[in-house]
Amino acid sequence: MHERDDEIVMDDYGLITNLPRDKRLADLVTRLTGKLSTSDETMEVLRRATKARNLIAHEGARVGDISVVGEPQILAHARRLRSAVLDLADGDNIVSQWGFLFGEPRGSLPQNLIDAYPQMIDGWVFGHFGDLLDEEPDSTARAL
Repeated sequence: MHERDDEIVMDDYGLITNLPRDKRLADLVTRLTGKLSTSDETMEVLRRATKARNLIAHEGARVGDISVVGEPQILAHARRLRSAVLDLADGDNIVSQWGFLFGEPRGSLPQNLIDAYPQMIDGWVFGHFGDLLDEEPDSTARAL
């Protein structure tokens, strides 16, 4: 940031770092592009994505004591992680759209990719489980 003849000139970094802390990225992008709205539904998706990111980062590998954990616990944990990954993908999808609009304010969003993104992430991360995560857990199964 620098002054030029009673005018303050600010680069992108200065613009972002000088925003009040209570301003959301969505508000900035909306003002700059005029194309984005932040509904309560969108904000809820982002809240779920934040919780999912924390679960993945802090509990992702915590499946249990490796000497006693069995298939039912592993599958239950994988289902929990799958749910979190899908929530995170939904949030990432929104933030990626904002980034696209910020970088390409006159461009059209790639709607086919946006629509397919959560399923693509699910297949990429959990595809190797096949149908195991889609099956209902067997309540009679016991840990090994």
